[in-house]
Amino acid sequence: MKYRFYDPQMHGIDWDAARAKYRPLVDFVGDRQELLNIINEMIGELNASHTGAAPPPRGAASGVSTGHLGVEFESDSAAGRYRVTHVYEDGPTDKDWVRVSVGDYLIAINGKPVRAGDNYWQLLNNRLNRKSEVTFNNKPGEEGAWQTRIETIAPNAYSQLRYERWVKERRKKVDELSGGRIGYLHIQAMNQPSLRKFEKEIREFRNKEALVIDQRWNGGGNIEQELLAILVQRQYQIWQPRGTEPSGRPFAGFFGPKIVLQNWRSASNAEMFPAGFRALGLGKVVGTPTAGAVIGTGSYSLIDGSTVRTPGVGVFLADPKRTNMENYGVQPDMLVDNLPEDNLAGRDRQLDTAVGELMKQLQGPKRNVASND
Repeated sequence: MKYRFYDPQMHGIDWDAARAKYRPLVDFVGDRQELLNIINEMIGELNASHTGAAPPPRGAASGVSTGHLGVEFESDSAAGRYRVTHVYEDGPTDKDWVRVSVGDYLIAINGKPVRAGDNYWQLLNNRLNRKSEVTFNNKPGEEGAWQTRIETIAPNAYSQLRYERWVKERRKKVDELSGGRIGYLHIQAMNQPSLRKFEKEIREFRNKEALVIDQRWNGGGNIEQELLAILVQRQYQIWQPRGTEPSGRPFAGFFGPKIVLQNWRSASNAEMFPAGFRALGLGKVVGTPTAGAVIGTGSYSLIDGSTVRTPGVGVFLADPKRTNMENYGVQPDMLVDNLPEDNLAGRDRQLDTAVGELMKQLQGPKRNVASND
């Protein structure tokens, strides 16, 4: 850490003194994890993100694997059963042969009856056969019930289904609030799949008059340059095929008003992006201050397979003060927070504010998008 950390001054910490402080504790270490805990306490003195010591991976077989059916249930106490409240699009239950709809009841899993209040998750643990036999009915009783076989999915696949549902709900909301004039896209992570998705959706929304670029809950990566290179383009020509709509050049650009949404979980490269977006004069930033975890990092291995994550690159704003973005947090132009009661009620005040601001910028009847500057 002493010879790899991006700041030779170690964030103002006397690193040799820190070593002297923690070294006596090593004599009382009982196992590797206790040693790593001490190392992490010492690293914590730096007050830096993207750091830490971790043990070697234990492998996939070390934990319990719980499958998911790709549906949401709620307990219907009056009926004494779990009732289906949502079937995830493109999930394992979204198949013609499964024949499950919202309002149906869960009767049994793998032949074991399930009642309201039962912990049915344990019936989906560590399946040797990847398919589970699930019994449903359109009423709480067993008469008329049908059995189907569902290939359960892993928790990360279920999380992705929930994410896609979240994005579709917000896209629909933006359409409703703007009368179809404003497009919405979300950047899930700062990685290559998200970049390809961004490029695809920018082309899909080229006929929208304005755009909400949402990157809340984005943990970072390294594509902010590519994103900003797309958005900073200016229209230089309009192509008008006979009998169809005009299109601007460059084809992969977007030339209308834009807003970026961020929150306290926008971190690392997802902080560099809104900072660059504003510095380049591309539009306003709406939401809450970002995490303040902006640093370039890498890992190296120890002899026992443990790893130490050490930041080697600092990131600074191109302002007169050369502001260090680590522990800084990008401040929004419009401070809006979604409170717990908003989340419980299904409200998204940050999104509503972004759409409202863009509608103010549009002002007036729908324009020909290809003529926008």
